[in-house]
Amino acid sequence: MRLYNNLINEIKVSLSDAKQIKSDIILNSNDKNTVIFLSDTAFELGGNNKPCVSSLAVSSDMEFSNSVYLLGNDLNKIKADSPFAKFVFIQVEDFENEQDTFDKIKDLEALRYRLNVDGFMTRASALNMREQIRVSKKAIKSGVTFADYGNTLLKKYLEFSSVKSAEIYFVTDFYDFETLNMVAKKISQTTSALNHIFDNVMFDCSTCNLKEICDEVDGLKELHLKNVKK
Repeated sequence: MRLYNNLINEIKVSLSDAKQIKSDIILNSNDKNTVIFLSDTAFELGGNNKPCVSSLAVSSDMEFSNSVYLLGNDLNKIKADSPFAKFVFIQVEDFENEQDTFDKIKDLEALRYRLNVDGFMTRASALNMREQIRVSKKAIKSGVTFADYGNTLLKKYLEFSSVKSAEIYFVTDFYDFETLNMVAKKISQTTSALNHIFDNVMFDCSTCNLKEICDEVDGLKELHLKNVKK
């Protein structure tokens, strides 16, 4: 799966000033819904109409560093609701059947909706490409960092048998969110196009609202034509 490679590179270039952050800590997590009330909230990442974007992209031939990166303030320096971006890049096994690879992408995407890390309450919307996170006062008081949180997420992704390597980027600064949103939208459109392809949706390319992304992403149109012929 190489369809996302150029988009991953665009984001990595855009976030080239991000610093690698390290931690050996793995926070407690589970699959149960976590509720953090406003009275227990220190701040919300991406809250209060602040810029917010989140995306996940995979590649079969790009190797990642199994690291977490941060551009902006760490959790202990944030005093109010903050802009927030989160990007996850994952190297997956390249299955001969593209459908199998796409199924693995959906499994990886689902992790952010079901994984609950202590001290963090996530409200994610794939449609709006947003992932707002409430951070508890207790987590801040205990000294939890983005490195701790990111390392916890990283280890969860690496538990998937199909995952070879990964990287996670956090942004908490008033950065170029216009560019980040633009690339995240292309990632989302690529995934939507794959959904059409593997659901065997037949459509006229000249009238399809995904034509622009199919024309732009190398290999997407070819994959569609290949599946139409089956």
